[in-house]
Amino acid sequence: MTREEIYNKANKVIGLEGMTGNERLWESGLMNEFDRTKKTDIFTARTILEALKFDELSINRMVGNSMETLKHPNPWVFPTTIDSGKNIESNATIKYLNINEVGMGAPLSGSCELGINGRNYKIDSWCGGQPIWNNEGTKAAIPLWTKSFWKGTIQKIGILDTEKLTLTKYSRTFRVLDFRSFQDSIIIGFDSPIHKTKSVEFNIDSEKIEEQKKL
Repeated sequence: MTREEIYNKANKVIGLEGMTGNERLWESGLMNEFDRTKKTDIFTARTILEALKFDELSINRMVGNSMETLKHPNPWVFPTTIDSGKNIESNATIKYLNINEVGMGAPLSGSCELGINGRNYKIDSWCGGQPIWNNEGTKAAIPLWTKSFWKGTIQKIGILDTEKLTLTKYSRTFRVLDFRSFQDSIIIGFDSPIHKTKSVEFNIDSEKIEEQKKL
């Protein structure tokens, strides 16, 4: 459900301020959507409560994560659909499905797919963290979970190319990726953003490629 659809439903309810929280959710028809998204998509859950004029304290009690912590999507909290924002004609989006924690309190993981030109393509079955599009909206960097005999559960970087419909996986490993920019061939971000954080600068033109597959 889009932000516009949520607000359209909320704005049709008369007398919100005099209702209990459950009444607001029920009368607006947003209760089921809220119950679903509070477990899988905190951004949408918060949008529902904001549209229904819940105060910030109540929102934090119901779904957690203040707006301050949500200013930058992170491996623990990110939207399930990420639009390229540039290539309007193809309207490319990355969508996460079946999201779960990798472990108790750990970052999120799920399968993801590319939606483009009216078709859906599976990207990978074990993605995790906020992808980031390049400035042109033609490529996206996606954190990919994998298991290593020596290192346990780790991440690698996958580059989605919407023009070639390919996914390129690189060999370099990380603990938990947190991307901040993708310009030209350079990805900037952090590895392990909340514990022993390290800066990441990754050049997709010079890093070693592990494999490349067609979607």
